[in-house]
Amino acid sequence: MNLKKSLVISATAIALLGTGFGVKTFADDYWAGHVDVEAINTDIDTLASRVQSKNSQITQLTTDLGNAKSSVSGYQDQIKALQDQLTQANADKQTEIQEKINEINQKIDEGNQKVAAKQAEVDAANKKVSDLQQQLADAQQKLSDAQNKNNADMNQALSDVQATHAKADQAVQNNQ
Repeated sequence: MNLKKSLVISATAIALLGTGFGVKTFADDYWAGHVDVEAINTDIDTLASRVQSKNSQITQLTTDLGNAKSSVSGYQDQIKALQDQLTQANADKQTEIQEKINEINQKIDEGNQKVAAKQAEVDAANKKVSDLQQQLADAQQKLSDAQNKNNADMNQALSDVQATHAKADQAVQNNQ
């Protein structure tokens, strides 16, 4: 009886399990919510695909960002090198300009010395001209004095001759 009872219970359990499984399969195939579950599963697959695509894009963008950062770093190094070159070129030009200024100042000093030497020559020539003008003025004064004396002597001689002539005429008239 125990065996029979066990068999009956086992058979009943198997029958109930089979019935439950069959009902579940039937319900899955014909249940109205089954379509919704499949749509949800499709949406989940779509979302998973999108998430995977976005993760791939994020990975790609992260790689691109790393490359861009590397490029920026390279560009910054190039900018630094160019700025260093510019600074050096400016320093070189400043040195060159200062050398030109010094050269120009030296030429100006040489020109000023030549001008000073020429001015000394002009001053000496002007002094010589002044001395010669003074000598000329002295000579003209002596000539003028000599002419005045000569004129005075001539006027005196003329006056003496006229007085003698008048005296002679007077004597001739008195003796006539």
